Amino acid sequence: MFTVKQVSKIMGISPHTLRFYDKEGLLPNLTRNSNGHRFFSRNDLQWVFIIQCFRDTGMPLAEIREYVKSAGKGNSTIQERYQIIKSQKIKVMESLETVKRQLKILDMKTEYYKALMRGESGEKWLPDIQSMIDEAGI
Repeated sequence: MFTVKQVSKIMGISPHTLRFYDKEGLLPNLTRNSNGHRFFSRNDLQWVFIIQCFRDTGMPLAEIREYVKSAGKGNSTIQERYQIIKSQKIKVMESLETVKRQLKILDMKTEYYKALMRGESGEKWLPDIQSMIDEAGI
């Protein structure tokens, strides 16, 4: 069994966050001693890991709670949990595409400023607005 402090160190998240997860009902199997101190099993650590993954991908607490609740019902909710994960994966992939586009723009701007610092014209580093308009079908 692990204390909040130990889990915080293992998982790289704050004790406050762990207590918050517990208060939000995201760690339903957490045990407490007679003084009310939380203790985490290895299974609880796995839950903390997946919850943190969900949070890092922007999954709302309500959806995480739904996932945890479904998991507590056993194998009868496998399809439901699969859909939650699949939906979040699609959202993450869309976010990744947005970040890739943003990175491309930052790359262009970086090259633009490098050219200016070398005393070159920066015009060739400007985005091709017409191709963007064409791609949008406008």
